[in-house]
Amino acid sequence: MEDGRASVSAMGSAVLRAAHVSEDMPPWVLQDTESVKLLTEAEIGAIEDSIAEWPSAVRAGFRLTHAVRARLAEDIAIEGLRAGRTHYVILGAGLDSFSWRSPEASALHIWEVDHPDTQSWKRAALKRSVISEPSNVTYISADFSVERLQDQRLPSLATWNWLGVTMYLEKAATSRVLRHIASMDDGTVLVANFLLARNERSDLGNAVQSEAKKVLNAVGEPVLASYTRNEVELLMASSGFSSFKILDSNDLTERYIKGRTDLNLPSSTIVTVATV
Repeated sequence: MEDGRASVSAMGSAVLRAAHVSEDMPPWVLQDTESVKLLTEAEIGAIEDSIAEWPSAVRAGFRLTHAVRARLAEDIAIEGLRAGRTHYVILGAGLDSFSWRSPEASALHIWEVDHPDTQSWKRAALKRSVISEPSNVTYISADFSVERLQDQRLPSLATWNWLGVTMYLEKAATSRVLRHIASMDDGTVLVANFLLARNERSDLGNAVQSEAKKVLNAVGEPVLASYTRNEVELLMASSGFSSFKILDSNDLTERYIKGRTDLNLPSSTIVTVATV
């Protein structure tokens, strides 16, 4: 992303999550129509224009991807309360609205960690939208590409959400973040996703990434890394987590949209749920 400007991909994610509710049939995987309220009509219009020519199947698959990954992380954060994980760290929080949208959010101390430009934009957008900053949220500005996560005063036991970020980082930077999270207290859980290598994506997954790449390159947010499933498994194992599981599109379909013939989750990314 360019200096001085909020992440356009974060804005696009908010638009896509809202589109899951407005364009897909219920029951919805995630009902997030709050994040998009932070955007002005001009910002929404610019994003809609950039994806206006996408084939309908690509748009449908992409919005479902964003809804499913957010739902998974939120479910695991809420489940973590029963295990004593009262902190929820969102790395690359973007326009995440969990802290004021979810009725369960008040039971958690939420840490939103993001690039300084995006975070400043979001906090200004909250004020403009007359949405109060929840008292249980701590905001931390950090650029993962140049700053060390261990320099931030983050909780030692938490559920960590790291979605929609690793593809924009060099692999060495991703590895550093993973090793640090794996050094936290026992019981810490991480939810992270990785862009699959081209030869491991489905046809729909490749179509989604092809269209997304055009938009991302145009706004100066190029994809820097993709992974094979084996590379992700080796990366997680070498980072020091005690256990982890990989969830692909089939696993997530089984979990959230089993039997839904109207929804098709593309095989473009995989999610890992790792435990320290």
